[in-house]
Amino acid sequence: MRQAAWLLLLMSTPLFAATYQVGPSRTYTTLNALFAAVNLGGGDIVEVDGGVVYGGGVVVPQADGGVVGNPVVIRGIAVGGQRPAIVGAANTVEFRQSDHLVFDGFDISGGTSRCILQGAHDVTVRNSVIHDCPAHGILGTDQLSGSFTLEYSEIYNAGNGTNQHPLYIQSDEIAHPGSVFRMQYCYVHNGNGGNLLKSRHERNEIYYNWFEGAAYHELELIGPDE
Repeated sequence: MRQAAWLLLLMSTPLFAATYQVGPSRTYTTLNALFAAVNLGGGDIVEVDGGVVYGGGVVVPQADGGVVGNPVVIRGIAVGGQRPAIVGAANTVEFRQSDHLVFDGFDISGGTSRCILQGAHDVTVRNSVIHDCPAHGILGTDQLSGSFTLEYSEIYNAGNGTNQHPLYIQSDEIAHPGSVFRMQYCYVHNGNGGNLLKSRHERNEIYYNWFEGAAYHELELIGPDE
């Protein structure tokens, strides 16, 4: 019986989880260089040096996601109080079917189309600042996006016109039925266009946030597209 219990414990524990470091003096100087060299797996941790500006166009690909209950964690390590900054490109950061992922502790800005393009399932963005985005701040894709958590983050100076929003969240009800968008403990302000939060997600759970300074509406919750 004791042997069986040990076997169950071993099966539920990541045996080969690893920690990787990204920064100017590291083996991998950019996130994309790491993703090209290594296929991350459940339990792996990526630590990105703060106090540094990295170029945008970061794509977290499908091969670098985690597993249910055991995500890949990409974590910014602040240096001198400064998060790692990722700046520019059409999509500054994209989650491309990289399911089961935590993205924690970044400063993201300047994406000419989207600062974050969210196209994966079971993704958490935490403790981050998303700002100065000429179009969308965070945009969820129509296809292959699923559950998404946004927490302890600040979003400002994003959006444009009537159709580009600081936060435009949606999910793919066919690929990921029953998905949930949870947003908590965030500060969204000074929108440059659109609504601070527009959601077509299948289910929204929005708690303990502060919205102010929308170009149009603070919230627009209108349900999924047909």
